[in-house]
Amino acid sequence: MTTQTDPQLETGLSETTLNLVALGAAIGANAERAFRAHQSRLEALGVSKETMIQAVNMALRVKGDPHQMMLALAESSLTEGGGCCGGECACEAEGKEKGDCGDDCGCH
Repeated sequence: MTTQTDPQLETGLSETTLNLVALGAAIGANAERAFRAHQSRLEALGVSKETMIQAVNMALRVKGDPHQMMLALAESSLTEGGGCCGGECACEAEGKEKGDCGDDCGCH
């Protein structure tokens, strides 16, 4: 059996820092209850919304990298030569982002 100890004593990190880390971890884990609990604790500690937003944005960037890698894998594996439609698209030639193509894309 393990007992919980005070993470602040174990790590030397402030309670604010620990809760900001936990807020980001909640984003990564899609844990709504944990997010709300740590948001409430951070508000009680007087942490600004802007600081919490910075932690959330960092978590989303970390979480988004694997997502983007899997999209690139699927695109390169499932389409000939890449591109949103399997090749060079008119929308990409115009400097638009992949997936911005409409019905007039010209690659169908």
